[in-house]
Amino acid sequence: MTPPVSVYSDFNCPFCYALNERLTTSGLTEGIAWAWRGIQHAPHLPVPMAPWRGDMAEALRREVETVRRLVPDLPITVPLGKPNTAQAIRAVALALDMDPQGGKALKNALYRAFWNEGTDLSDPVILDHLAWTTGLAGMSFTALDSRLIAATTSRWQRDWERTGSHAVPTLSRQDGAQLVGFAGWDQIMEFFQPCTGTD
Repeated sequence: MTPPVSVYSDFNCPFCYALNERLTTSGLTEGIAWAWRGIQHAPHLPVPMAPWRGDMAEALRREVETVRRLVPDLPITVPLGKPNTAQAIRAVALALDMDPQGGKALKNALYRAFWNEGTDLSDPVILDHLAWTTGLAGMSFTALDSRLIAATTSRWQRDWERTGSHAVPTLSRQDGAQLVGFAGWDQIMEFFQPCTGTD
C-alpha cells in the first residue's frame, strides 16, 4: 500500500539526516502518515568506504557546514568520506518488514552512526552490531541475500527515479506533489497538512 507521503532518502546525505531527525524527534508529525524509502543517489561509491581528498573532501565539509547553519543544534561531524549505502538500505528494509518499530530504530541509528561518528555503513558486521544495539538481536545482515528485500529496495529506487527530482531528500505525496531538498519546517508541515494517519 502506498503511504500518503514517501520520504526518499540516502544515509550518506547530510540533508537527509537532518530531515530524518526533524521528522522522527520533533513530534510535529505526530498523527501524520509517512514512510521512509531508502535510495542510493550515489551507487558508484566503493566498499569499503574510502577517504575523500582534495575537492571532494572540501565539498563534503561545505555540505556539513551548510547543515550546521540551518540546524545549529543538530549533532553532526565531517566524515572521512561517504559509504556505499546499498547494504544499509537493504538491512533497514528487512528490519522494517520483520519489526516496523525496530526497523525505524535501526534507520535512525544508522543515520546517527554515520553523521556523528563516521561509521562505515557498507560493513555488514557493523550493521549487525547496530541492529543488536537497537533491539534487533538475532537479526544478521552479514549474509543478506533476500530476493524479496532486493525487490523492495529496487522498487523504492525506481519510484524515486520516476519522481524526476534527481535529488535527496525528496518528499512525494500520493497526489503527485513533491518537496525536494531540505526545506524549512513551515514548508514541511504545509506539505504534510493534507495527510492524516500515523507514522
